[in-house]
Amino acid sequence: MTGRVRGRERQWEIRGREFSRRTHWQTYLVALVVLVIIWIFLWGSINPVLIGIGVVCSAIVLFVFPLPSLEFRVGVHPGKAAVLIGRFLVDMVVASVHIAWLAIRPRLPRTEVTTVQLTTDSDLVQALTALAVSLVPGSLIIEADPEERTLLIHVLDADQATMDEFANKVRAQERRIVEAFGTDDPQAPGPVLDRVGVRDRAARRGSSPMTRRRKGGPRR
Repeated sequence: MTGRVRGRERQWEIRGREFSRRTHWQTYLVALVVLVIIWIFLWGSINPVLIGIGVVCSAIVLFVFPLPSLEFRVGVHPGKAAVLIGRFLVDMVVASVHIAWLAIRPRLPRTEVTTVQLTTDSDLVQALTALAVSLVPGSLIIEADPEERTLLIHVLDADQATMDEFANKVRAQERRIVEAFGTDDPQAPGPVLDRVGVRDRAARRGSSPMTRRRKGGPRR
C-alpha cells in the first residue's frame, strides 16, 4: 500500500497533472504488449498457450509492481540526432580499441567507481544517458538514483582521464541526448535541462554538482 502511495506521489511530481482513465489504461496496455513480446523472445517460440501464459504473467507483474505513468514531450531533431549517433559510434570504436590495448598490455588497469551528477531532471534522459554510458566499453552503470539524478559508474581505466573529465564526458552525452530528443521549454514535462534543480539538490547535500566518489571505493 505504501509503495502505491509513493508511486502516485512520484507520478504527480513528474507529470504535474493527471491523465484521463482511458489514457491510463492505454499506457498499461502498451506495457502489457511489450512485456508479452519480451516473453516470446525469451522462450524463442510462438504458440497460443505460451502467449496466454505470457499475458497472465505480464498482467501480474504490472499489478504487483505498478510503475508511475510518465509523460514525455519528445521531438526528434534530425541534425542533432545525427550528431548524437555519430559521436556515439566514434566513442564505441575508440573505446573498443582502448579495451583491446588494455587486454594485451602487461600492466593491469586501475579501476574506479565514481558518482556523476546529471544536469537534467528527467527520468527519460537519465535512462538514455545510463544506457549510452553502459554501451560504451570501459564504463558500466552500477546504480542510477532517480531522486538525486546521479549515476554510479564503474570505470575500467581510471588512468585514462580524471574522474572530473569523465563526468564531463557523461554530461556531454546527456546534453547531446537532450538536444536530439528533448526541448529547452521549462514548462515541458519532458527532457528539460534543469541546472537550477541540480544546484538546489547539491545545496541540500552540501556539495557541488560535480563528480563525487563513493565512500569506501578506490581512491586516487
